[in-house]
Amino acid sequence: MGASPIRPDPAATVIVMRPGSGGFEVLMVERQDRGFFGGLVVFPGGGVDDVDRSQLAHSLVTGGGEDHDHRSAALRELAEEAGLLASAEGVRTAPPLRDVALYEALRCDGVTLNGEALVLVSRWVTPELAPRRFDTRFYLLAAEDTPQVRLDTSELVDHAWAAPDRALRRHRSGDWPMILPTLAHLRWLARRSSIEEAMQSASGADGRTLIEPRRMEDGSLLPIHLPAEQP
Repeated sequence: MGASPIRPDPAATVIVMRPGSGGFEVLMVERQDRGFFGGLVVFPGGGVDDVDRSQLAHSLVTGGGEDHDHRSAALRELAEEAGLLASAEGVRTAPPLRDVALYEALRCDGVTLNGEALVLVSRWVTPELAPRRFDTRFYLLAAEDTPQVRLDTSELVDHAWAAPDRALRRHRSGDWPMILPTLAHLRWLARRSSIEEAMQSASGADGRTLIEPRRMEDGSLLPIHLPAEQP
């Protein structure tokens, strides 16, 4: 008998969009060249940790529901990795944490994170045969202006704001290595003309509909469909 599939770890990713010439741009970050996603250009995000399930997180992240822990993780990772805080006042540069955990710093400053600003666009599950699996929810987040990004250099080496089609060109040229979930969302976003259209198109997504890529006999992956584009 074959081994049982590895249970996927819960994770969350946030696609930050800002107004740009001719449409909008998204925040891309480059990871340090180590670990499971080493050297890849991705959207900010990471695993759902115990702290995201804590009573403190539930008191500091607005927007309830069954995916509250994922929303907490998405906003925490955005603040920790890129230094961006999504509060009731919008997306802004977060103050330095000074060796204090994010939720504790928010509690001391009387700041809450706006989980309701996140719009779920998809839920991806890594294929069963992968050596490590993730159950990742992807969220959209709109920024009205251009907040200053402050990278956590222990995890990231660079960042860029890029229109989705430009990001895809950078990938095709070999400059930006990416994996399928990143590429699929960039292709989906490239077919949207504005932040508002992207948000509206994602409104049909729910956490019950899974996207689980499967490999064909020739090694290729089955086509991926995101909200509003089901066959």
